[in-house]
Amino acid sequence: MNDVRRVAGVAPDAPPAIEVTDVVCQFGRIRALAGISLRVMPGMVVGIVGPNGAGKTTLIDVICGLVRPSRGTVRVLGHAVAGNTSALRASIGVLPQETALYDEVTAWQNLRFSAALYGVAHADRRIAEVLELVGLSERARDVVRGFSGGMQRRVAIARALLHNPALLILDEPTVGVDVETRHQIWAHIRSLKTEGRTVVLTTNYLDEAEALCDRVAILRAGTLVAEDTPAALTARTGRCLELECWSEHATKLSVALQQHPGVLRAETVDFGLRVYVGIETNPEDIVGAARKLCPVEGFRTRSPDLVEVFRALTAGSQP
Repeated sequence: MNDVRRVAGVAPDAPPAIEVTDVVCQFGRIRALAGISLRVMPGMVVGIVGPNGAGKTTLIDVICGLVRPSRGTVRVLGHAVAGNTSALRASIGVLPQETALYDEVTAWQNLRFSAALYGVAHADRRIAEVLELVGLSERARDVVRGFSGGMQRRVAIARALLHNPALLILDEPTVGVDVETRHQIWAHIRSLKTEGRTVVLTTNYLDEAEALCDRVAILRAGTLVAEDTPAALTARTGRCLELECWSEHATKLSVALQQHPGVLRAETVDFGLRVYVGIETNPEDIVGAARKLCPVEGFRTRSPDLVEVFRALTAGSQP
């Protein structure tokens, strides 16, 4: 709740913008979501990350009302999603993975069509506002087919903002764009936060989650394995222990230490071995165990970054 109080314009006692409770999604023999519970408070930017197939897009589809869960409940902006999908869509802006624009017409015409679907008042003025926000005012009358992938992505973001939604759902907002466009989109997302909007985004870029998100939820195989601020995730994951040893010993040592209590992940590197240990594990105990198996020439410990936390918590998943 302390995080919520820091968000401008959001009452400290505001109810969750999104509340997912014990949600299961079963498709035949495949369990895409396995009992996920997640709360997103208003005015926050929350990232959902995980390996391919972890359930990120399914969770987004459940929140948007596009997929009905096999079990569990979902509330968005204080309302149950079940039975209220049409009403809630007026309050949710969605950026899907696929841009899905009409490429034979102009950016303005794309937005004019969406404005009609949403019943946007003073549509021309609002279209001008969102195009200016994403830096495309001068290209408003150009045919979308001639736009770069990054420009098309920005038109899609403008479309998601068109009806002034309180909640933005962005599914991999920077996929397939260049570095400059990526940072422009980051700036747009930060501006949404300053307006007090709630943003949920999925991403495969851990630096993106660390740069933009107040909280990060990590999924693995349809389960929520961790959810916290980026700083808290790195702090609670423990320490990264780097052991210097001969390469011929490293593989055997990696296999052995993986079985040691408190070891989250062990991997061979050019200087020897990198081991991630839990917060309650003393790294020197691991060094002692390693020295019983092979010579260790030196070691050091440091805090892991978010990429390393992710790899430790999703070890064994497909990349």
